[in-house]
Amino acid sequence: MTSTGRQPIFDVETRKDFEQRVINSDRPVVVDFHASWCCPCKALAPRLENIVSEQGGRVRLARVDIDEHGELAMDYNVGSVPSLMVISNGKVVNRMVGLQTSEYIRKWLHKAVPHPKN
Repeated sequence: MTSTGRQPIFDVETRKDFEQRVINSDRPVVVDFHASWCCPCKALAPRLENIVSEQGGRVRLARVDIDEHGELAMDYNVGSVPSLMVISNGKVVNRMVGLQTSEYIRKWLHKAVPHPKN
């Protein structure tokens, strides 16, 4: 993927990229810490992409490969994969570890990023 900051779903390329596109984001970001060898991570990826796409641009999804960015995984105390967290205004506001159903992920995300009231 390219490095434009507006993409709702992107792969983190460097620590600076993470800081610019996640920590300094103007909206909440779901961070997916994963590994290429992790089967549950592979199963979770399309679920996450669909759920983020359903949000209508209210949140973004950043994918962090722990084998390429081990220091970021250590910074955020990632002990196993898949590990998800929502970062809003530079702070972790919710965490989840392991493969979960789409419905569970939607509820988890809604706790961290409530839908606006109409």
